[in-house]
Amino acid sequence: MRIRYFHTEGFRLSAIYALVFALSAFSIGAVVLLINRHALRDQIIQSSSTDLEAMQRAYDQEGIREVREVIGQLKGAPGASELFLLQKDGQRIAGNLPAVSPQLGVVELRPSAQRARVLGVGRNLAPGLYVFSGSELTHVRRVQEQIQQTLLWAFLAALLLSAVGGVLVSRSFLSRTDAMARACRAIMDGNLKARLPVRGTRDELDRLAATVNEMLDRIAVLMENLGQVTNDIAHDLRTPVTHLRQRLEYGRRDSADPIKSEAAFDAAIEKTDEILAMFAALLRIVQIEGGGRRAAFTPLGITALLEQLRDMFVPVAEAANHSIFLETGEDATVNGDRALLVQLFSNLIENAILHTPDGTAIWLRLVHPAPGKVAVIVADDGPGVPREEQSKIFRRLYRREASRTTPGYGLGLSVVAAIADLHGAKVEIEPASRGLSVRVTFETAAS
Repeated sequence: MRIRYFHTEGFRLSAIYALVFALSAFSIGAVVLLINRHALRDQIIQSSSTDLEAMQRAYDQEGIREVREVIGQLKGAPGASELFLLQKDGQRIAGNLPAVSPQLGVVELRPSAQRARVLGVGRNLAPGLYVFSGSELTHVRRVQEQIQQTLLWAFLAALLLSAVGGVLVSRSFLSRTDAMARACRAIMDGNLKARLPVRGTRDELDRLAATVNEMLDRIAVLMENLGQVTNDIAHDLRTPVTHLRQRLEYGRRDSADPIKSEAAFDAAIEKTDEILAMFAALLRIVQIEGGGRRAAFTPLGITALLEQLRDMFVPVAEAANHSIFLETGEDATVNGDRALLVQLFSNLIENAILHTPDGTAIWLRLVHPAPGKVAVIVADDGPGVPREEQSKIFRRLYRREASRTTPGYGLGLSVVAAIADLHGAKVEIEPASRGLSVRVTFETAAS
C-alpha cells in the first residue's frame, strides 16, 4: 500500500537531511573515538613515565630496596599506574607482572593469554636492572565502548526524530497542497472566486499561492472584461449592422436607378468601414495587452514628449475653440515605447477636445508625487464625468449616453488603460471641482 507521507517532497528532504546528519555524526564519532583513544593512551604513558621518574630517584638515593618501597606505595595510589615490574637479570624482584624480555621506551605487552594487553614504559635503572610501569588497556576499551554506545543511541534517536519530523512536515505539506488542489478543482468547476489558501508564513508555498491568486484575479478581470466586451459588441454593432442592411436593401430596391443605387452602396461601404475600424481597434488593444512591445522599451524624457504633444495638438485645439497649456517642472525619464506613449496621451487629449464645449481649457501637467515616481495629468475645465460613471469609462466599448452622438467606438480610453498597464503605470481619475482630471503615474527609469 502506498503511504502518501513517504512520497512527498517534504519527506524526501527530511530523508536527505537525515542521511547528511548520519554521515556527519559517523565522521564526528570516528574523530571523537580516535581523539579519545590517543588521549587515554597518552594519559597512561604520562603516568607511567612519572612513576619511573620516582623509581629512578629512589634507586639513585637508596638503591633497590627503596625502589621496592616506591612500587609498594604506588600500587593503588590515585593517578598512578596499575601494573609494575622490577626485575634483575631476568628475575622478578617486585611488582605484579611476571618477568618479561626487557623493552625500553613505550611498550605494549601481553603478559599472558589470560590478561589483557598492557601499555606502559620500560627503563633500565642500572645495567641488568629493568623496571616497567603501565596499565591494562581494558579501561581504554571500556571507555571507547561507552562512547560508541552513546553515539549509537544518539544516532538512532536522531534518525527517529528525523523520521517523525519528515512525517510531520509531509503531513503539513500534504494538507496545504490538498487545500490548493481543492481550490483548483473548485475553479475548474466554475467557481472563479475561489482562491488558493495563504497562511501568512511567507514561505515558498505562500509565495506560490499568492502568485497564482494574482494570476486568477487577472484572469477573473479578463473574463469579466470579455463578458462586458461581448455584451457591448452585441449592443454597439446592432445599429451599424442594421444600417448596413438597410443600405443594402435600398441598393437592391433602387437598382433601376443608378444614382440612388450607388449612393446606397456607398453608405453600405461606409458602415462596413466603421465596423472594420471597430474590430481593428479591438485587435490593437489585444496586441498591446500581449506585451510584445515591451522588448522595444527605451529611456524617454517625459518633458520632451509632452512638448511634442502640445505642439501637435495646439492647432487641433484652436480649431475647436479650445486652449492647451503645458506645466512642467523637473524632467523625468521612464522606460517605454515612444509611439505607444504618444498614442496614450493623444487619446486623452483628443477625448478632452471632442467631449467638452467650446472655450474649454486643457492642461498637461508633469508632477513628482513620490521618490521614484512621475505622473502626467491631463485635465480640463469642461463638464466632467459623473462620479458613478468614472469607474466605467476605461471599459472597452463603453460610451456615455451624452457621447453617443459623437464619432467613436468607446475604445480610446481602453487603449489608454492597455498601454498604461503595459508600461506598469497606474491610470486613475483625480477628484476635481470642475472638469475631468486623469492622472497616469509611472516608475522612473533607473539612472
